[in-house]
Amino acid sequence: MKNASLHTLLVTALSLAMAANALADRVELNDGSVINGKLLSAEAGKLKVETTFAGTIEIAQAAVKTFSTDEAVNVGLSGGSTALGKVSATDAGLKVASANGDVSAPPTGVAAVWRQGADSPETRKLKLEAEAKTRKWAYEASVAIAGRTGASEKFGAAFGFKATLASAQDKLIFAAAAERAQDNGVKTADRQFGGVDYSSFYSADNGWYVRSSLEKDKIKALDLRSSSGFGFSRRLIKNAKQDLEFRFGASYQYDSYSNGTNFDSPGLDIAFLNAYAFANAKLTNLLAYTPAFKDFTNYRLRHESALELPIGASLWKLKLGVANEYFSRPPAGTERLDTTYFTSLILNWQ
Repeated sequence: MKNASLHTLLVTALSLAMAANALADRVELNDGSVINGKLLSAEAGKLKVETTFAGTIEIAQAAVKTFSTDEAVNVGLSGGSTALGKVSATDAGLKVASANGDVSAPPTGVAAVWRQGADSPETRKLKLEAEAKTRKWAYEASVAIAGRTGASEKFGAAFGFKATLASAQDKLIFAAAAERAQDNGVKTADRQFGGVDYSSFYSADNGWYVRSSLEKDKIKALDLRSSSGFGFSRRLIKNAKQDLEFRFGASYQYDSYSNGTNFDSPGLDIAFLNAYAFANAKLTNLLAYTPAFKDFTNYRLRHESALELPIGASLWKLKLGVANEYFSRPPAGTERLDTTYFTSLILNWQ
C-alpha cells in the first residue's frame, strides 16, 4: 500500500513536469538543439528566452530554425504587419493563430516578438526619444568656510551656485561663485565669478557650444575679465560611466586691471571636458587652452580636477579638488601660475 502511494506520487510529479515542459515555449535551433522556456522577446536579430536552468539567455535569430509559444504573443513581421496569437511550428516555418485568421511566415520574416502588456520595440524607442528630449533642471549650492582665532586671525569663505537644464541632446549651465579670505587682517582672496555655458549635439557625437563669463579678482588687481567662446564639440567617449568631450572654436577675451593695463584679443578656444562615474564617486576634469590671435605666445591655460563623494543617501556631497590657472604674460606684480586647493560641501536637488 505504501509502495502504491509512492508510485502514485512519482507518476503525478512526472506528469506535472511533462505538462509544464509541454506548455513551455519551444525554440529549435538549426543544429537540432531545443530550448524550452519562456520567450520574452525577439528584437534586433536576437531572441530572449527565460529558462529554469540558465536564467535569461539571448539567441541569435539567424541560429533559430523555428519556435512556438504556449500563449498568445505579439508578432511583428518584416513587412510591417502585426499579429496577436499563439505561434506554432510548421513545415513552411511559423504560423500565428490570430483572431483575424492564421498568419504564416518564415522565422527570418519575424521582425519582433513581445509579450502581451509589454511595449513594442517601436513604442519603447519613441518613449526613450521623448524622455531624452525632456529637459530637467538640477541645482547645486556649495559652501566652504574655514577660520582660526588666537595666535593668528584667519577667515575664509567660498560660495557657489550652479543651475543645469539638460537633456540627452543639449545642456545649459548657469554658474556663480564668490570667495573671500583674510589672514591677520590682510585680504588674501576677493573674487567673484559668473558664467553661462550652452552645448547642443545635432548627432550622437557632434555638436556645437557657446559660452560667456565675467570675473573680478581684487587680489590679482583684475577689475574685469570678460571671456566668451563658441565652436564645435565632439564626444570622444560616451557611455554609462564616462563622458569625454573635445571642444574647438574661437574666443574673445578682455581684461582690465586696476593699474591701467588692458588687454583684449580674439583667439582660439580649445578644451577637454571629462566626467567619469565610479560606483560611489564622480571624477571631473577640465583642461582649457586659449591663445591670443595677436600673439600665440600670449595664452591662458586652465586646469581643474575634482572628486565628488556622496554623503550617504542624502542630497549632500563632498567635493575635493585642485585648480590651476597659468598666464604666459601676467600683468606686473602677479605670478604666472595660480594654484587653488578646495574642499566644498554641496547640496544638490532637482
